[in-house]
Amino acid sequence: MISLYKKRKMDNTINRGIKMKKQKQFALVGIMLVILTTISLSGCLDEKSKFIGTWTTSGGDGTMTFNNDNKVTVTGQLGDLSLSGTYTWAVADEKITFTSESGGSAGITLDYRFSTDNQMILTGSSGGSITLTKA
Repeated sequence: MISLYKKRKMDNTINRGIKMKKQKQFALVGIMLVILTTISLSGCLDEKSKFIGTWTTSGGDGTMTFNNDNKVTVTGQLGDLSLSGTYTWAVADEKITFTSESGGSAGITLDYRFSTDNQMILTGSSGGSITLTKA
């Protein structure tokens, strides 16, 4: 027969084990959330980093130089686009948007895709596209 003292001691040991198991589960869930957040944010950063650098049109008539500070300098002719100067740029949902530095919108949002690591295709809403190669 187990004495009352031993029974209480066993109950306390069992309760401590349950609490420790819950604490471990809580810590594991916290670590998983940090990992998932890091992975999801790194996807955004990786996509943006693909743009950084100087891109030229296939004919060499125009260039776009994307910087880390979300600024792009456009020179020359880019197909049918009449962009020239420095703009801010942002990417989301496989679209890139250019905004004038003076605060007004340039009104230009294009679809983009990378056919290779050093080749990007920009497509306007009318279906016209520009192929750029990273220098």
